[in-house]
Amino acid sequence: MEEVKVIDLENGTFVITDEILINGIKYVYLTNENDVMDFCIRKVKIENNEEYLVKLESDQEFDTAIQAFLNKHQDELKNFN
Repeated sequence: MEEVKVIDLENGTFVITDEILINGIKYVYLTNENDVMDFCIRKVKIENNEEYLVKLESDQEFDTAIQAFLNKHQDELKNFN
């Protein structure tokens, strides 16, 4: 059985769906454990050797992160339909 990592955010508990490194920045893809249609993307910020999840800074950053996810999982998504 695969271990599932969960993160508590301000609007619920989310399961880590994926992590992708883009231009040296780690993006974390999260799905609400109670509603698979509720997802979000956060990025990892390192401060004082501690990792923090922070919101994306712009729509352009979201577009870049979601495109990387779609590219990585394109074969799986084709089979989903």
